[in-house]
Amino acid sequence: MIHRQTDVNNQDGIVTLDPTPLPSRRSMPAEIAALLREEILDGVLAPDARLPQEHLARRFGTSQAPIREALRRLEAEGLAVSVANRGVRVAGLSAAEAEEIGALRLALEPGLAERAAGRAALVDVAAARAAIGAMERASTPAALMTANAAFHDALYAAADRPITLELVTGLRARYERYLRLMWRMTGHAALSNDEHGEILALVLAGDGVEVRRVMERHIAGSTAEILKALGAGGWKG
Repeated sequence: MIHRQTDVNNQDGIVTLDPTPLPSRRSMPAEIAALLREEILDGVLAPDARLPQEHLARRFGTSQAPIREALRRLEAEGLAVSVANRGVRVAGLSAAEAEEIGALRLALEPGLAERAAGRAALVDVAAARAAIGAMERASTPAALMTANAAFHDALYAAADRPITLELVTGLRARYERYLRLMWRMTGHAALSNDEHGEILALVLAGDGVEVRRVMERHIAGSTAEILKALGAGGWKG
């Protein structure tokens, strides 16, 4: 387990955390990136928070080289940005990005679900049902996101569209922040999981036309709730 620190002090745009020991299971840059990623996704490190290399090097008790590599990984995922004369910062959240991600999901995911309905025998039903149950029991946004991803993966794998699935998976690092924000602020997770049950039933029944329609509604509903959460300024909290 990564040792999480919660002593947070926002001053001058820098989030100060206690020194954090790192386990040795993964490379140091990977471990640092994993911890910072979770803090960004959880909102501990807020949008536009500074990520100065010297500060992070002191926190993790390392040189700046693994810090640079960890930050490069976060930049590649869209979670951090390098700003001229301002250094590396946590990437911002915006309605425009949320809408674009929603549009991309609508372009990709309903088709995967429709194709999965035509190949229902290949669906990992046990994994999909387990994910629905895990989402019902989840008590944190992180657990919700893990269960949500597991459900969609269980369906989409049956579509046998590896390039499309790769694109969908690549979007997750960006839209996970928005989903976690929305789930922290609303009760939409319960409705979303009810729709999961409906989607699974339609896939297993082989009703591709209807599952496409429900999947479109599912994604559009989440996007609308995300935009409401952004409008309420939840990302500032």
